[in-house]
Amino acid sequence: MDRALLSWPSPDPANPYLVRLGLALGERGVRVRSSRYLAALCALPRGARWLHLHWPEWMLHDPSRARYRARTAYLFALLDLARAQGVSLAWTAHNLLGHDDPHPDLGTAGRSALLRRCQVVFGHFPSAESDLRALGFRGRFVLTPHPHFADDYTAPDRAVVRAALGVADGELVLASVGSIEPYKNLAAFARAFREAAPSTGVRWVVSGRASDTSAARSLTDAVGGDPRITVRYGFAAREALSALVTAADAVVLPYRDFYTSGAAVLSLSLGTPVVGPARHHLATLAGEGFFVPLDPVDGPGVARAIAAVRAMDPGARDAARRHAMATDWPATAAAVDAALFGAAE
Repeated sequence: MDRALLSWPSPDPANPYLVRLGLALGERGVRVRSSRYLAALCALPRGARWLHLHWPEWMLHDPSRARYRARTAYLFALLDLARAQGVSLAWTAHNLLGHDDPHPDLGTAGRSALLRRCQVVFGHFPSAESDLRALGFRGRFVLTPHPHFADDYTAPDRAVVRAALGVADGELVLASVGSIEPYKNLAAFARAFREAAPSTGVRWVVSGRASDTSAARSLTDAVGGDPRITVRYGFAAREALSALVTAADAVVLPYRDFYTSGAAVLSLSLGTPVVGPARHHLATLAGEGFFVPLDPVDGPGVARAIAAVRAMDPGARDAARRHAMATDWPATAAAVDAALFGAAE
């Protein structure tokens, strides 16, 4: 049986997820075809039995409600064209809804319409199923925990990278990495950090490309020139991200809105503990010695988080890495292959 799969969007060099999944599926004999243009896949499926979607909200968001509706209608026209040619739909729920959606009501309606068309949805944590059912999903839910990124981000010598950062003995380093966007709530964390952090012995380093000038301005204003906070605006190569995450005592994810956190997976893959709200994907880390809950993001909450990171067991870094490494790409590919083609895991 020919196991042919369409995948959209096409792999992004900045995010290893689709690259790794495609390679692992290929090793199982699944033919994966992707394109920058969803229309090309839907118009010419070439015998593929499934279209596997990731982040379809990228096609939809627009400040204009009229254009948002038009984009949504176009997306579903393409999907229905593929379905009319015998292609079934699957989706991986990286996000339940789109981040910073300019029209949440339209986004929610669109997600429900997508779920009504999907026969299979993959989720990274068990409670995702109930969220999907609440939006109207009636198909098959398949649990596929997010695999590690250890093959894409290599941990350098921690003492070397801390020395390069000028970290003093006993100094605590917090880091936040990835694109700087409103939903990540970094400005709120900056204000809380300035209120709660000791005057010395703690620093916070942010590295990422701002989604727009307003996101950068909001964070810069919140930092207010505090010397304990460093913001490195712009694209960071994998080596630089690996160095910063490895040097950090914890990666802070003060997100207001999130579902699955690739930054958390990256951090744990490098053995770095995580601070963030104990919701959705991060709820699966609750009670682990390498996770510190942070909610709400305010001065007292940040003070408690700093104290908890300082008090972590020395073995927390090894435990974090073991947790990340427990799920690999071959296992995820096997689950996808089994769900879509009935192949033995």
